[in-house]
Amino acid sequence: MSCTGFDGSLGIGSADADIALVASYTEVPSARDINVTISSDKSDVSDRTSAFKNYVAGGLDCEITATLTYDSNDATQSTIRTACIARTRLVVGVFDGDLSASAQGIAFDAYVFSNDIAQPLADGQTYSVSFAPASSGSVPAWSTLS
Repeated sequence: MSCTGFDGSLGIGSADADIALVASYTEVPSARDINVTISSDKSDVSDRTSAFKNYVAGGLDCEITATLTYDSNDATQSTIRTACIARTRLVVGVFDGDLSASAQGIAFDAYVFSNDIAQPLADGQTYSVSFAPASSGSVPAWSTLS
């Protein structure tokens, strides 16, 4: 099954906020392309007696990337940019619909690891960001908002 034109939402909030509460987030209104990548390291546990290499799932990695339509008056973009420059944490979440009670998605305390503004000559300006889990605060978790 595939979805086209999925109507999800990207929310940000203050670090250490409760990731399961709608009130913890402010929706980023200009988000137009949002991606969540969850991957696991492949750790080799083979020894000399193994006929084939054997693996276990190692550390998990989670990253949220988004492309926003650039808007110099958008307070959420300013918050994201400031967090990147100041190297401060935010809570960030991607949800499966409007930012409201019963929406489901993944959320965690994060640092902003990239903050790119593209200003092409013949197209609209975009703002690309990436978030990855912080070493403290909420770890990535699938939550239903209340």
